[in-house]
Amino acid sequence: MLKAAATKDDDAAAVRRIEAAVKAGLRLAQQAGKAEPGLRDAIWEVLLEAAETLRRLPDRERGWLTAASRAHWPDYVRETAAICGGSMAAGARSGPRPAPAGAAAIERLDTVLLWLPQAGGAHPRRDVSVLFGLACGARAAALQRRLGCGRRTIYDIRDRSLARICARLRQQSDFCRGLG
Repeated sequence: MLKAAATKDDDAAAVRRIEAAVKAGLRLAQQAGKAEPGLRDAIWEVLLEAAETLRRLPDRERGWLTAASRAHWPDYVRETAAICGGSMAAGARSGPRPAPAGAAAIERLDTVLLWLPQAGGAHPRRDVSVLFGLACGARAAALQRRLGCGRRTIYDIRDRSLARICARLRQQSDFCRGLG
């Protein structure tokens, strides 16, 4: 009985996190110039914010991540760091260090990291690496060379991955179902 109630509470909390992240993504999409942003736009904007949040982690936390070779980061995040030429690695920044990420942005980052495995299709590692790599600012040409595929394939993978995440979020949330 208690276990069922705890599971129901966990499910409700997960839906609240999804809806909060999507609402933040909708705001970000509107700020980026989208007049009528949909779920796909919101997810893409939250992915971009998550990549920026990773860059903005405080140095102490980045030191722990680097010291452990970022061992507890998901594979696709580590691979993306390598594709981006180490720009996410500690000390790779040029210019002033950005302000630390806020608690809400870190919460959305955690939520996005839960969504990313849902983006994988027939080749899940490749698909998620492409999606998160593009969100982190990796050039399509670098992804092409690494994966041995064409530019159009890179963007097709991105689009299909976003569609998979949208479909999954629509299954989990009534709010997401109502978005275009």
